[in-house]
Amino acid sequence: YVFDFENRNRKATGITTNCGPQRAWRAPPHPQLCALTCTAMDDLAAKLGMNSLDFFMKNVDQAVNGKGDVYTDQMKIGAKLIDWNAKWHLAGKGESKGGVKRGLGMALHQWGGSAHAATCLVKVHPDGTVESFAGSQDIGTGTRTAIVMTLAETFGIPLSMVKANIGTSKYPRSGPSGGSTTIGGVTGPNRRAGLEALWKIFDLVAAKHNVAADSLVAKGGMILSGDKTVCTWKEAAKLIGPMPLEVQGEGPKKDGLTDAGVAGIQMAEVAVDTETGKVRVEKFVAVQDCGLIVDLLTAKSQVYGSLIMGITYALSEERIMDNKTVRFINADLENYKLARIGDIGELIVEMYQPDSEYDRGVIGLGEPPVIAPGAAISNAVANAIGVRVPVLPLTPQRVLEALKKA
Repeated sequence: YVFDFENRNRKATGITTNCGPQRAWRAPPHPQLCALTCTAMDDLAAKLGMNSLDFFMKNVDQAVNGKGDVYTDQMKIGAKLIDWNAKWHLAGKGESKGGVKRGLGMALHQWGGSAHAATCLVKVHPDGTVESFAGSQDIGTGTRTAIVMTLAETFGIPLSMVKANIGTSKYPRSGPSGGSTTIGGVTGPNRRAGLEALWKIFDLVAAKHNVAADSLVAKGGMILSGDKTVCTWKEAAKLIGPMPLEVQGEGPKKDGLTDAGVAGIQMAEVAVDTETGKVRVEKFVAVQDCGLIVDLLTAKSQVYGSLIMGITYALSEERIMDNKTVRFINADLENYKLARIGDIGELIVEMYQPDSEYDRGVIGLGEPPVIAPGAAISNAVANAIGVRVPVLPLTPQRVLEALKKA
């Protein structure tokens, strides 16, 4: 996972349990693969007495996705944000204050995020308002926001003049929310339909005002030709006549609006109480790319949510089964512990945004940031106490058992 070395061996063993069928969890099965491989890399660095950041840097050219340069840049950014060089120490060799040891850990991840197949209908009304219709859905990830922002940007009008209609199969067919494919699936068709509608309106404006259609730009509620204002957007929209201008959009297409393949790195600083086994995340840094970012606030929110979710599955989230009755005995929010504000420490999210990323187009972000937390936190705990806790979540009992065994 991420790395592809010649000298490797792997085995997979299937285990039958009476726990009911398995179901896909966010970013299936990447968190498991990342936890297995990035911890092995970290253990090897520890055996060599190497700084794990240097070890990952030296081997990043083996990345299967060819993003070695991206990972390198991201690791440099992350190291600066967490102050890696000043805080890092050999595994188990850090200071112990009152039985509490601190450590640093990191991990790399990857994801696809290509756009799913989708269609939409964009209507431009004579009063200048715009509507989009698509059989997509918003599961809390900002799908409506992304559609509205895409069309508002296309027509150069305020967000308040755009309405996104989604959530019913009566609208043009769209894809399901899965695989981090929605953002490209909805923005691509809406951008294509919006541009086609805009070009038709430009032709009408050009004929009326005797200007070249290819010189026109829609910006700030105005139609411009160079530095000259030709007319307002509302005046332009009136030229379509009494009925709305309707244009169908579809995707994905190979036109540069969407792409696939993202990379990210995460670094964790933890404090481990060697007397109680309690692990606390002190600081968590994520550096993530996702191509062209439609809405920075929403994108960062996705990563923050992933870090919180990752801290939870790394430290506490676990299904406990009764071996005799085969019942899921902690299926409630009292005993199935999820992270709260006091459990997450300081979270720092840095979106990787060089021009090369924007040139790639829109790529999905929902799942990638949840992949690396388990590995990064596990590596940080190993760096703190000098021994690997082999199973997630890193509960106090498992930490104490690993210390006792060591």
